[in-house]
Amino acid sequence: MFQRLLCSLSVLSLSIAAAQAAETTTLDTAHLHSIDNFRDLAGTTTAYSTANDGTMRAGVFYRSNALTPSAADLATLNGLGIKAVYDLRTPTEIAGTPDTLLTGATYENIDIIGSTTSGSNITTVSFTSAADAIAMMQQTNRAFISDAGMRGQFTRLFNELASVDGAALFHCTAGKDRTGWTAAVLLSIAGVDNATIMSNYLATNDYTAARMKATLAAMPASMAAIYAPLLGVEASYLQAGLDQVTAQYGSMDNYLKQGLGLSQETLYVLRGKMVEYNSLPGQAGLIGNAAAGAQLLQQLQSSNLSGTYSAYNYYLQSAIDAGTLGGVESTVGGQVHADAASYLLRQGAMIDQAAAPFISGTDLKVGQYRLWSTALAGYLGTDGSSHAASSNEHSQGLMVGLTQRFSEQLSAHGGFGYSRGNVGGAGGEVDTDLTFFSVGARYALDGLERGLFVDADVNAGWLDYDSKRDLGGGLGSAKGDSHGNLTGATLALGYRLPLSSMILEPSLGVRVSHLDLSGFKEKGSELALDVDGIQATRRSAVANLKASFAPIGMGAWNLVPGVEVGYERVLGDHTVDSEGHLLGLDIEQRAAFDNRDQFSGGVNLMANLGALSLGAEVGASGGGDSHGFSGSLKASYLF
Repeated sequence: MFQRLLCSLSVLSLSIAAAQAAETTTLDTAHLHSIDNFRDLAGTTTAYSTANDGTMRAGVFYRSNALTPSAADLATLNGLGIKAVYDLRTPTEIAGTPDTLLTGATYENIDIIGSTTSGSNITTVSFTSAADAIAMMQQTNRAFISDAGMRGQFTRLFNELASVDGAALFHCTAGKDRTGWTAAVLLSIAGVDNATIMSNYLATNDYTAARMKATLAAMPASMAAIYAPLLGVEASYLQAGLDQVTAQYGSMDNYLKQGLGLSQETLYVLRGKMVEYNSLPGQAGLIGNAAAGAQLLQQLQSSNLSGTYSAYNYYLQSAIDAGTLGGVESTVGGQVHADAASYLLRQGAMIDQAAAPFISGTDLKVGQYRLWSTALAGYLGTDGSSHAASSNEHSQGLMVGLTQRFSEQLSAHGGFGYSRGNVGGAGGEVDTDLTFFSVGARYALDGLERGLFVDADVNAGWLDYDSKRDLGGGLGSAKGDSHGNLTGATLALGYRLPLSSMILEPSLGVRVSHLDLSGFKEKGSELALDVDGIQATRRSAVANLKASFAPIGMGAWNLVPGVEVGYERVLGDHTVDSEGHLLGLDIEQRAAFDNRDQFSGGVNLMANLGALSLGAEVGASGGGDSHGFSGSLKASYLF
């Protein structure tokens, strides 16, 4: 008799009048006439708010009394997509009122009290007053924490709830005591405040008020007075359990980890299932690439990575607890791909600069040609800005070419080479291997030695692309590889002016570079991106002033010093972006280098000995947040 009263089987009503509740609520979930204590754990008319700007998700966990639905209510339950039902009753209770199985849902019995000694004592205790009934209910809630057998069953339940793939329902007979404690613990894990947890607990009185009234009316008055406290809930019942947690473990977190043995990972999975955070730590203050990365992290809460045993879920929940994203927001978006694209679009300028001392043909006689080689080396760093993390670029390579003078007015050149580039930024690194060739010509109206001239250069290259991004936060590394081609052309109009002690050569022109990089899918991390192909064109106006000085004799050698200054201004859009996708979500990142104006300067020294020429050049460049240097060693032979 008492066990049936304690578990509040269908022969008993399960509510106390709404006036007895500390706070009344109304659920979003449809009220089921035949299962009156069925409700969504997420909240009432609106979902519960949680700590750290979170909101409970609807449709994740449902709490209920025994599943004895009418045909209409069964149709409603089957429409909720519930994948697992956890019955917390004893075998005796189940035999008396078995569940109606839901379509598509597994069923599992996790007997909270029946298999424990203290549980057996609870179900056989007798009392003769309402005060005794209240004391017994308080002791029941304390036993949920103090009894090792019950703790073991709750451990099993919470691990099952964490692992289930889809919505889950848990219930006992009345849906108020074993179910009530389970719900209170889950809401605590979610970060719901204590007042709201108590309100959710007391909602049983509201939902089952009509049936409670009818049941008490059918009892003798003396019996109703004694057993009324068993049919509903009082705040003191749940509070007794919460106080036991404090007394025995010091905190709910210690109870979960020490008392139930739940891992931090499992607690994070449960929280990820139940809570969606409206904003992430520090997100409101972010802009540019970091803001886009944080938004991607936030949107991934709606993906299958959230609320599961995934690296992303553990990272996100850890970040919530730590109050910081730990810089991961700057790495997840793949900024380094935009940085690499920007770097490649500027390679045409580096090739032109490296070959410049040899391609004019002004030192050749008609019919002569010069075989030359030049090493390529350079560095450019771009400080972090409002929209991007800092980046750095390293280049090294070699170019071999041939220049020939065909007439007084015309010379031409051709060459081939390779450049190995390394681009780093936002936790990523890209290696680019560019194999290229270059051809060009100079034509001067009055002869190559002086006067007006036109330079035209074209280059094309094949590109191997390898990337690695360390995402941080335990999210692993994302690796990618691709290929593409890089083409460019420069057209300049200049004037060669010999003076008594130097030769000046100013020029104005335009340079166009085009990158066509194939799209690719990164591997190695849950947050690896599907990177779009990058087709980008850079157009710029260029101005240069070269000065070479009169040779200085040094033994058999002649030393020829020179200087060069340059200016480049990008025409049109001067920014470079990359786009990626992850689980149907889009993200765009901008390269750190976004200077419209770039200045450069350098000095060179050539040492000539007959047909042999050796030299070196060093230079510096800057503009906006970027600064760098370059250098090369050169050698040529005149035939």
